[in-house]
Amino acid sequence: MPYGPSCPARERQALIATMKTAACLLFISLAQLTAAEPLRQAAEARLWLQVPKNQAPLKDIRVSTGSVGFAHWEKDPALRERFADISFPIRWWKWTEITIRFTPSESGTAQLTLSGPWAADSNQTMYRQEILWDQITATGSAISNGSFEETEENHPASWASTWGPYIAPDAWPLKNAQAMEGRQVGASWHNRPLVQTIQLTAGKEVSISLLAKAATLPDFVPPKTLPGNSHAHRECALLKRGINFGNGWEAPPDQSWGIRFTTEDVDHAADEGFDHLRIPVAWHHYLTRGENGWNISPKLLAELDPVLKRATDRNLRVLLDWHHFDDLTKNPEANLTRFIEGWETIARHYQASSPLVFFELLNEPCDRLTTESLGIIYQKIIRAIRAIDPKRIIVASPGQWGQVSELERLSLPDDDRVIVTVHCYEPFQFTHQGAGWVGLQDLKGIQYPGPPATPFQVPASLKDNSSVVAFVAGYNTLPSSNNPSSVHSLLRTLREAREWADHFGRPVHLGEFGAHQAGDDASRARYLKDVRTAAEQLRIPWTMWEWKAGFGYWDPQAGKPRFRAALFD
Repeated sequence: MPYGPSCPARERQALIATMKTAACLLFISLAQLTAAEPLRQAAEARLWLQVPKNQAPLKDIRVSTGSVGFAHWEKDPALRERFADISFPIRWWKWTEITIRFTPSESGTAQLTLSGPWAADSNQTMYRQEILWDQITATGSAISNGSFEETEENHPASWASTWGPYIAPDAWPLKNAQAMEGRQVGASWHNRPLVQTIQLTAGKEVSISLLAKAATLPDFVPPKTLPGNSHAHRECALLKRGINFGNGWEAPPDQSWGIRFTTEDVDHAADEGFDHLRIPVAWHHYLTRGENGWNISPKLLAELDPVLKRATDRNLRVLLDWHHFDDLTKNPEANLTRFIEGWETIARHYQASSPLVFFELLNEPCDRLTTESLGIIYQKIIRAIRAIDPKRIIVASPGQWGQVSELERLSLPDDDRVIVTVHCYEPFQFTHQGAGWVGLQDLKGIQYPGPPATPFQVPASLKDNSSVVAFVAGYNTLPSSNNPSSVHSLLRTLREAREWADHFGRPVHLGEFGAHQAGDDASRARYLKDVRTAAEQLRIPWTMWEWKAGFGYWDPQAGKPRFRAALFD
C-alpha cells in the first residue's frame, strides 16, 4: 500500500490518466518517429474504430474480452464519441482471440486501426511495444487480407501503415514470428499502426474477430515452467482468507496514522476466520547502521514480534512485507545494496522463527523499479536470503504496483519456495472514490454494481480527468454484464492471474483488494463478496485491505466486523 493512510495505490490513477491522455497524440513529429525507442514486451493490445465526421457514432460496442472506451482526450463530445478505443490483455506465449460487435445506425464507413499500448520510460521516451495480429475476419462487413498473407513490396496488402514505414520481413518483430495459420502475421505499435477502412450498412450487425499476441523481444529468454506441485504450491494452498494489518508499521516512526496493532487484533482476526495476516512494515525507517552491520529498531521489535508470535501461536501464517521503500523504487541502483543487506538483517532476526512467517520482498514495485529490472534484483535478494534461511517461503510481486498485467514480464529464479502476489483494485473509480491521495476526493456516490438508477454527473473538479470521464460514461450507460463498475473488470483481471499461474507453474496470491470508506457500505459489501467469490472460484487465496482503517473490515469503535457476511457467508 503506497503513501498515506489507506492509500493502496499512490499515484497509480494519476499515472494511468497521464498515459491515456498521452495516447491520444495522433499527430507525432518526425523527430519522435525516427528516434530510437526503447523496446518493451507488450501485455495489452489496442485498436480503434473511428467513423468520419457527420456520420452517426457507433453505439453499444461489445467485446468478448477487454474494455471499450471513447476518445476521452477529446473535450468536444461530438469528436469523442466517434472514436472507440478498445484494449484487451494479450500474452506472448499464446494467441488471444477477441470478438467485437456493434450495429451501425446508418450506412457509411469506419476506420479500423491496429495500434498498441502507450507507455514511456523514465525519460518520457515512448516504449516500442509490438503487437502481432492474425486471422482478422468480419461478418456484416468485410476485412481484406486479414491473415496478412498478401504483400505488396513487403507491405501487407490492403493495410495502410501510417506514421512510419512498415518493417522488413527479416527484421524484428516479423523475423521468426509464428503465425497461427499460414506464413505471415501483421505487426503494429502505437507509432506505426495498421489501418483499413471497412463498409457499414445501417441496421446490420458487424462482428469482427481477430487474434493478437505480444511480440517477444529480440534477446528474450522465456522463463522456465515449473511443476505445479512445489513446496510453494502446498504452502499457498493452505492460505485461504487473509487480512492486512495496514496503516500501522508502514508509517514513518515520527508520524502516526492513528493505527496500532496488538495481540488483541490478532485474536479478533483469528476468531473471525482469517487464516493469514499480511503485515506491512517500512523497514528502511527501522534499520540503522551499527559496527557489525544493520540493526533493527528495538522499539519496532517490541511491538511487532509479540504480534507475530501470537499469530503463529494461533496457527495463522504471516506475510511480513517491506512497504513504501520509495528511495529504492525511484533510484534502484543507489539503494539496491541497502535493500539486500536489509533483507539479510531481517532474515537473520527471524531465522529461528516459525515457518508460518513468510517474507514478502517488496510491496507494489513501481517507478524505475520495472518488472523487467525486478528479475535480476529478485535473483540477488533471494540468493542472499537463502544463504541464511534456505527453507523460508518468499513472496514476490510484479511491477507497476503489482498489476496482474505485469506478470507477463516477470522473471523469477527456479526456487520452489516462491509465491507470486498481485493486487487488484478494479473497478478503481469505485474502490478509490473519495480518496485524496489519487485525486479522487470529489468523486463520491459511485455504486456497485452499475449502472445507476439516475445518470451520475462528473464533479466539476474532475471534468478534465479523462479516466474518470471515460469511466462515468460507461458507468451511466452500459448494462451490468460489461459495466465498468461491476464484477466484469475484476473477474477478467483475476482470470489473467490464474491463467498465467497455471501455464508457468507458479502459485499466485491476491495480496490486496478493498473499497474505500467513501463508498456506501452496501456497495462495498457487494464488491467484497464478488472479489472473494471470484478469487475462491479461481483457487486464488486472498488478503483484504485492510483491518481497521479507511478500508477496514473491523469497526474498532463498535468492536465488531463490518463485512463478515461478504467475506465468510
